[in-house]
Amino acid sequence: MRVLFTTWAWPSHLYPMVPFAWALQAAGHEVRVATTAGLVDAVNRAGLTAVDIGPDPDLPGMATRDGLASWHSQKRWPRDWWSDPRRLNCEQVELLRALGGKQIRMAEAMADGLVDLARRWRPDLIIHDAVTFAGAVAGAVTGAPTVATMWGSTAVPRNERELGTDQPLPEYHALFEPFGVEPRWDPVFWLDPCPPSLRVPGPHRRVSYRYVPYNGPGSMPAWVLDPVTRPRVCLTWGVTSGRIGAGAAAALPETLTALAKLGVEVLLAVTPGQLDALGKLPKEVVAAGPIPLHQVLPTCAAVVHQGGGGTTMTAAVCGTPQVILSPRPEQMMTGDRLEDVGAGLHLAQNDFAEGLGEAIGEAVARILDDPRFREQAMALRAEMLAQPSPADLVPELCAVADSQGHTGDAVRHERQRR
Repeated sequence: MRVLFTTWAWPSHLYPMVPFAWALQAAGHEVRVATTAGLVDAVNRAGLTAVDIGPDPDLPGMATRDGLASWHSQKRWPRDWWSDPRRLNCEQVELLRALGGKQIRMAEAMADGLVDLARRWRPDLIIHDAVTFAGAVAGAVTGAPTVATMWGSTAVPRNERELGTDQPLPEYHALFEPFGVEPRWDPVFWLDPCPPSLRVPGPHRRVSYRYVPYNGPGSMPAWVLDPVTRPRVCLTWGVTSGRIGAGAAAALPETLTALAKLGVEVLLAVTPGQLDALGKLPKEVVAAGPIPLHQVLPTCAAVVHQGGGGTTMTAAVCGTPQVILSPRPEQMMTGDRLEDVGAGLHLAQNDFAEGLGEAIGEAVARILDDPRFREQAMALRAEMLAQPSPADLVPELCAVADSQGHTGDAVRHERQRR
């Protein structure tokens, strides 16, 4: 079977795909990952075959042009707004529509190259990131079934639709018109690593799987195996916020100061650029750099981060209590859901004009003092470990291709052998 993965050029949307690509390759299937130029190296570094389908879209320019400049400076939105969008004000509704417009423009930039590749390579199955709508276009043009991958979001994003309805945005419909095909509204299902207890309910077919951590290649430092002599707290700003700009890391210095006062070891897992901006560090801080988080989080009493999908899922599958410092609406929703199940605490970053570092210190102190946070984090871990692995779902992915007449050579040969 030939499987074509595709995502826009953002690492946090690639990384959840990697374990599925590995599993399919190990089962003998042909795998390619189509993306734009900026992500090709990350694909290759994961041991996968990348196909460059064109230059990167101008993401910063799109954000400015589409009215998304305030997306990263929002104060706390209403709790569970995704389930009841009537609670949003006009500005918030317009921001979500602008986000959908940006994602559609990204699809416009990718569609020609991706469709050309799909026509020539003829995949039996297309697996696309949930907001990489060009994957749906390629599926509609070639007839290949499509499956969408989630990245740890608590809700299925339907940014191509009018908020709170099943009606697609006109711009989404227009994506398909140059190719003379009817729009494809839904994938066969969404592959979802978010544990069911964290999810925002919805009508979508979400196939659960066990989250397998991957945040890029890296080495395990030997000190990870040393005994921990005092509580260790990991502070990380994740992949996405590290690319957004200096504003995302503005709270780092005061946060380090607050954590150092707790008598804990602070493990600082940030990018080299973020580390350079901090200058001299308190003696309680260990600068670990951008290490694979799943190697160190099992040794940590808590982790402080911005609520990105990869970091949230990695901490959850490690059973580590979390303090989420959310800068954007999606991360606010994640923080609220995590707080609801008792596995962590949530602070909305932009609600604080001052005193943010102190608030983070107080939240970490609460987690260290109350064993119920660890108990609930371990319960969340058990829930995740009970889900099927990506390798377990390979037969189901083969069945999707088979049911729609796209059984590839690898599947046919396997059946003949049996």
